[in-house]
Amino acid sequence: MSAARRLLPPLLLVLLVVLLTPAAATAAPRSALPGTLHLQMVPPIRGVPVAVDGNTGRSDAKGRVNIRVKNFLGLDNRLTVGSATVGADRKVVLDRIRGSVDHGVRDRIVEVGLRTIRRVSWRYTDRFGSPVPAQRATAMRLRSNTGEVIELTGDQLTKPLWVAESRTQQGPRGLASKRLYYVVDAVMVDGTSVVNRAGQKFVPWDRQAWVVQLLFFKVSFTASDMFFPRRAGSGIQLTRADGRVQRLGFGPDGTVLVPDLPRGTYTLTVRGGGLSFGRPVTISRDQEVTLTVISIVDLTLVAVGVLGVAVGLVLLGRPHLRRPIRALRRVARRPGRRRWRPRAAAGLVLVLLAVAAASLPAARAQAEPARSGPAATPTSSPVPVLAYYYIWFNPSSWNRAKSDYPVLGRYSSDDQEIMRRHVRMAKAAGITGFLVSWKHTEQLDERLAALVEVARAESFRLGIVYQGIDFSRKPLPLATVRTDLALFAERYAADPVFGIFDQPVVIWNGSDRYSATEVADTVRQAQEKLQVLGTAKSVSVVNSQSTLDGQAYYWSSADPLVDKSRDKLTAMSRAVHLRGGLWIAPVSPGFDARQIGGRREVPRRDGETLRASFAAARLSQPDALGVISWNEFTENTYVEPSEEWGSRYLEVLADLLGVAPHPDAQLDSSAEGDDWGLPAWAALILAVGAVVLVPLWLYRRRRRARAAATPSTPSGATRSEEAPLHH
Repeated sequence: MSAARRLLPPLLLVLLVVLLTPAAATAAPRSALPGTLHLQMVPPIRGVPVAVDGNTGRSDAKGRVNIRVKNFLGLDNRLTVGSATVGADRKVVLDRIRGSVDHGVRDRIVEVGLRTIRRVSWRYTDRFGSPVPAQRATAMRLRSNTGEVIELTGDQLTKPLWVAESRTQQGPRGLASKRLYYVVDAVMVDGTSVVNRAGQKFVPWDRQAWVVQLLFFKVSFTASDMFFPRRAGSGIQLTRADGRVQRLGFGPDGTVLVPDLPRGTYTLTVRGGGLSFGRPVTISRDQEVTLTVISIVDLTLVAVGVLGVAVGLVLLGRPHLRRPIRALRRVARRPGRRRWRPRAAAGLVLVLLAVAAASLPAARAQAEPARSGPAATPTSSPVPVLAYYYIWFNPSSWNRAKSDYPVLGRYSSDDQEIMRRHVRMAKAAGITGFLVSWKHTEQLDERLAALVEVARAESFRLGIVYQGIDFSRKPLPLATVRTDLALFAERYAADPVFGIFDQPVVIWNGSDRYSATEVADTVRQAQEKLQVLGTAKSVSVVNSQSTLDGQAYYWSSADPLVDKSRDKLTAMSRAVHLRGGLWIAPVSPGFDARQIGGRREVPRRDGETLRASFAAARLSQPDALGVISWNEFTENTYVEPSEEWGSRYLEVLADLLGVAPHPDAQLDSSAEGDDWGLPAWAALILAVGAVVLVPLWLYRRRRRARAAATPSTPSGATRSEEAPLHH
């Protein structure tokens, strides 16, 4: 008991000390203590410098940095992530830090987002890979998928360029590095752009040495006489888009060959040999160009013809002027001379004209240039014109919901000859290619292969509209979409038929039915070989599908004369181009889906709807125009010649595209090769013959009729002997 009493005072003293100890003496919070900060660079790059509290470090090969800090309070103001050159051709700068650096306490990893900058260079080649001197280019315009535009001129075209390579963005799982890419909007040579806008794409992360392909074409020029199938002139005068004039002489074969003429429009004049007027010629393919010269012989022939007509008209109206001619005829009728027979002379002239007409096809074949195809080159549309094309037709398809039918009959899409005639009609109207509706089935695979064969033979282009929805308009499983895209890329990614842009274009119909993450995961592998576009119907969907390579809005039911379609297309285009994507703007001649349950009708208005739709699409600054459609007869948006409308809407489209040939020139393929048209010289001879010989024949016939009506008088008879006078 005494021992317990002795221990009680010390215990009370200890308890009192504990109770009176201030709160500051308790253990300090972990954030206020020294520790190690763990940083993760996004993207993971070696050599990024970091400094804090007098300590420095650099990221390792996995982008990690472990650095000692005094404490974790207020690190945002003490931590420095420096800009640095981390390689021979790469720089980094701080972009963002996820959350607060103070969260690094308790060994949490703090993500540091970096912007990377890459040094790139480029060289120019022609279509066949041969080098083109950089000095030929005067300017180049690049555009990134973030909307940055880079203009290069002069010496800048030959020096390496530092461009943004990547940036970071906040995702649901943390920071993610987004790689940037650049498209070539223009390369100027001789005052004209020699690339398709946004047709070539480069990713600095993957490739730092770019190869920019320029559109140079092999063109031969020759000149022929206007009236006669013979060569004319000593050379040509070529005026380029920048105003520079070049004079080229004809070779021994009467031609001059320019092997590397930049794509564009030129003014051509023939030098020597007569009168030649400046002629604009658009060069967009390898071709032969024949110019026309009015020679001295041609002018003389015209003058003689006009003079002959004038003299004939004067003689018909003034009989007294024909007396010298009668005197010559009396001399010609003297005994011993052969009589001039007007009928025989007229017959001889007609025989000569018949012989000349019979020789026209050969003469025309010699005088006219060879053509690479039946289509003329569009002159007023600077972007590709693509028509949506459907290969799902069977003979029974025409029995459902159709109010009009093709001029070519109720065909099957298995018919390769129908495909060939479609392609030729489309080319003649100025259409660049078809956007073919397809998904992986045995029948559609065979039809697509047949169309590719036809397009290759006709120098026509194709793109794909991948039908990612079924007949009930339900989206296909993403695994199916991924497999089909991979199959198409394997078969056709390297085929030039699909070379509308730098890579084949595949429009994923139904992409707006999936989330942005699902879309990105599905197309990631396909985008290595393809340009995958979506079918967004609003700006919000465009913004959510930034991983796609662009958008193609299939808007066939808009009425451009009533709706505000122009404003919507402009907004869509701006959103797509802000991300560096391709924008295919819709053009439609009308719409009527009432036979399949729809309620909306957009009248065609004899082509005015098509013209207004075309204008609205062009104002949206598209990378291509998508004509809806070539042969969608169910929704009545077709421009294919039909029983009701004929070729009216192809004619309107050809006029909008500045194409001269009649668009239905290839409706009847059996007419190929039959060319009985008269050249100018034969037409002139026939005209002169008709104007001079016909009046003379009529005059002679009238003269004979008068002579037959007048009673003949015996030679030597007097007036009294002829008839008695009545008094």
